[in-house]
Amino acid sequence: MKKTGILLIASVLLFTVGLTNDLLAQKVAHLNSAQILSEMPEVLAADAELETLQQQLVAQAQRKVEALQRDYQELMQREQQGDLSPRQMQEEQMKLREKEMELQQEDQKIQQTLMRKREELLDPIIDKVQRAIEEVARENNFDYVLDTSAGTVLYFDDSMNIGALVREKLEIN
Repeated sequence: MKKTGILLIASVLLFTVGLTNDLLAQKVAHLNSAQILSEMPEVLAADAELETLQQQLVAQAQRKVEALQRDYQELMQREQQGDLSPRQMQEEQMKLREKEMELQQEDQKIQQTLMRKREELLDPIIDKVQRAIEEVARENNFDYVLDTSAGTVLYFDDSMNIGALVREKLEIN
């Protein structure tokens, strides 16, 4: 019984030492992917395209808002002049509320359109960066690459920063 206990303790110690050695043998690197992305000309071009699209969509929506405001002002003038019966006034107000709801739905569609376009433009760029990170990690035998832009790394040795290698792979000056 005593021998079994000693063997069990010895096995646990050997396993723990082996595990520790495995952990110490792993190579870990880090980089700031958000910084790399912000330096890429493709991202700057995508941002410019998104900004242009957003301005166009907002301008169209703004014209519709202004038309709704004009319609509302005209309705208020007609009411003050006594041109509308209470029933007609109520019907006109309902029409304006419907237009207002349509504008709110259009605003949601604009946001969805911008989100889809952003994904369409940025996903290939993000994939390109991911492939470059994987290539650099393989070429330099890193087991793990941490992204410091995620904000979860509490400490890192700057000598293990592979950002420059990834920039070189992506041909970012």
